[in-house]
Amino acid sequence: MLAKAIVGVDDKKVEIRDVEIGALGEWDIKVELEASAISVGTESYVLSVMKKDSPPYISGYAPVGRVVEAGKEAAASYKVGERVSYFSPRAPQGVRQGCGGHQAAAFVNVDPKSRDLLGSDCYVVKVPEGLSSERAAFGGISAVSCMGVSLAKPNVGDKALVIGQGMIGQFAAQHFHLRGCEVAVADLHEKRLQLAGKVGADHVIDCTKENLPKAVRAIWPNGADIIADSTGNYQAIEASVDAIHYRGKYVFLAWCKGANFNLPKLHNRVFEAYFPWTLQGFRVLSSWRLMAGEALKIDPLITHRFHYTEAQKAFDLIYAAPDQYVGILLNWRA
Repeated sequence: MLAKAIVGVDDKKVEIRDVEIGALGEWDIKVELEASAISVGTESYVLSVMKKDSPPYISGYAPVGRVVEAGKEAAASYKVGERVSYFSPRAPQGVRQGCGGHQAAAFVNVDPKSRDLLGSDCYVVKVPEGLSSERAAFGGISAVSCMGVSLAKPNVGDKALVIGQGMIGQFAAQHFHLRGCEVAVADLHEKRLQLAGKVGADHVIDCTKENLPKAVRAIWPNGADIIADSTGNYQAIEASVDAIHYRGKYVFLAWCKGANFNLPKLHNRVFEAYFPWTLQGFRVLSSWRLMAGEALKIDPLITHRFHYTEAQKAFDLIYAAPDQYVGILLNWRA
């Protein structure tokens, strides 16, 4: 069986292609996509290093679709019409699959003996009634932020700095806020900082105008108890070390790329570090509950919507105008 997919084919280039996804198995559900969100940092980086001779690649870890068919065994737990989100469906033939989210139709194995349906990077979770597919598509992205914040175990009143205000950074700031932290956010783009202020950040730092460590120390003389970086930029991380409290905590939320990090700068500094980049189904469910109750604010952050056939326009925007977008959603309905 063929399905449409957004396939990375070259440096910053995608195509809509038909991919062979096989046939329904007894433990499979067939899902037809309704919406998927772009995880800008991860997906843009992977696409930017592709070459013409690279195998075609399907990325995306934030799909929401509707069950249209269920195998004999799967039918006991999954009904036609239910909506689900998932990570790593069956890989199409001849195509590399990053997470497999940007694919119009997919077969997803739901055998609890072969995959942890609430676990890391293999989950299948049902979308609650009343939560729109547009909001639900950002559950996976929120889950990354949720895990990082949870690992840091913030106390009420802790001072938390979040660097980078793309979607992962925006969600991290909100998750810290919901746990009773005083939250500062830092970014290079005014639009992102304005949105962060609207959805709960207590302080905003424009890094085009202020020195980050000095700005943080002006707000909190003893520094931040917790710093979470969502940029993956080693220069930003390196600079921020001067803003962390002694015995503080540092959360590396982004996919960090290779860099010439100044390791001696870490001498005589004592802090805990966490590298939480993974997705867990139960954290997706937690994020959805917060979205449904309006505690986790998502609507103001969805700045752009494209039909999936316009995927190249979406990625062109990502590379050309980072000051203009935050959340980017793809619509898969006809």
